[in-house]
Amino acid sequence: MHRWTLGTLFALLALSLAACPATSTQKGLECDLDVEKLAGDWVSLKGGGTGQDVPDKYARLRFYEEDGKRKAIYTAGQLIPGKPMTNKYKYEFLEKDSLNAAVYVKNMFPDKSNQRIERLKKDNRSLGLKFEGRMYISIDKKRCALVLSDMYVTYVKGERTEDSNPAGTRTYLRANPQEPPLAFEHCTESGQLMAFATETVDWEKDKPLDSKNDIYKNEPVWLHWVNKIYEGYSEEEAKKALTRDGYYAEEGATYELEMWAKDHPWGGGTEVTKKAITPGEDGVLKWNWQGAFDSAPKDGIFGEMYRYKTVGGKRSLIGAACNYFTPEPERSEEEKKAAEEEAAKDTK
Repeated sequence: MHRWTLGTLFALLALSLAACPATSTQKGLECDLDVEKLAGDWVSLKGGGTGQDVPDKYARLRFYEEDGKRKAIYTAGQLIPGKPMTNKYKYEFLEKDSLNAAVYVKNMFPDKSNQRIERLKKDNRSLGLKFEGRMYISIDKKRCALVLSDMYVTYVKGERTEDSNPAGTRTYLRANPQEPPLAFEHCTESGQLMAFATETVDWEKDKPLDSKNDIYKNEPVWLHWVNKIYEGYSEEEAKKALTRDGYYAEEGATYELEMWAKDHPWGGGTEVTKKAITPGEDGVLKWNWQGAFDSAPKDGIFGEMYRYKTVGGKRSLIGAACNYFTPEPERSEEEKKAAEEEAAKDTK
């Protein structure tokens, strides 16, 4: 039984081409993949501009089971071209179709009633309004890989139409378990992760660092979770909401954060970067992390903080805060000293 990853498949392909004459017949790889027993993480391939496909982690896939149901998380490619961000969409297995493809679906209107959705189907005039996400997943036995067609369903004047999403149809290979794991939590708190110069922040006076001018490669900063402000709430209602958000600690709960950057654990290692968070005497949880960006790519870095609580042995996600950072290239010691002297003048 074999499980091929991105690296091993390319290596085997190169060896087979070098060792065998062009006229020889290749025996296919032994492959036991089954569309009804899919598991693990998978990464897509796309054209690399040189005639050879290359991995594209922005379109990735994870299969898992939850409450006895087969599910998948899918990123569908970059959210904005040229920006290192993805959305994570949760799908559920529906059926195996007549072509033996596994069909996974996502309801795009989970909060709307069936009556409202049926009305939308009749009233809609746009092909761009997506009612349902659909993934058709089949097996490429020759490569022992998955082939995923990323589609969506819409209704125009009540007539059903199915069309392709931007990622279209791609081949997916199993992610290499020896490489850093990939992020699969959807950002639920956009912009609520900010960089500051200090561990302790005075929220009424201190301003976050400008991600385009104040953050530099390999220079530590403090990343803080920024809570929502509940205006118009009574004190009791606000405290209840802030406790739900993880600003105040619940009795008997423990708390922990995970830091991710560039779709991998912070620092790019194979171990997830974690930090235990303990409440102060006032019950407030200070979610912060000190770290340095190890690169300054032109398209920036997508940073994420996953916040968890554990009650009775059950760990659950409170929220996933994220932001887009654009570190400047590393400064020389002379540049750092000059900047510190200038900052000292401003404080006098």
